[in-house]
Amino acid sequence: MLVSDFFDHLSGWRIIASPAALDAAPWPQGSQVVRISPDDVFLIGSEEPSVPGDPWAIVTPELGFSIATVHDLGALAEQHIEWALPTTRPSLAQGQIAGVPAKLVLLADGSTQLLVACAARHELQERLV
Repeated sequence: MLVSDFFDHLSGWRIIASPAALDAAPWPQGSQVVRISPDDVFLIGSEEPSVPGDPWAIVTPELGFSIATVHDLGALAEQHIEWALPTTRPSLAQGQIAGVPAKLVLLADGSTQLLVACAARHELQERLV
């Protein structure tokens, strides 16, 4: 199996703020920070965060993603991804996976997570079987 049998529903916070404020933010211990773009973070597993460096930061609950563990990144890439994977970790890669928009979170410890919009998770799961 390329990914875990099921996708877990995630809850967290979406933070839109200046890149400098996000770089310096004191993220809560135990949370996982997924940097979607220079000014956009998805913070998983946390209480509501603050972004002291940007008084206009937007902090809103994010309930729209599901996550699965990738067991065989090489096979997943070979069979279902048509774009180059990042060569460094940690990093985030975004694109079509099995024809469904998704994100790969390549963690520093060598593990990989697959994030997909909840609305598309069943479609992606069926295509990866």
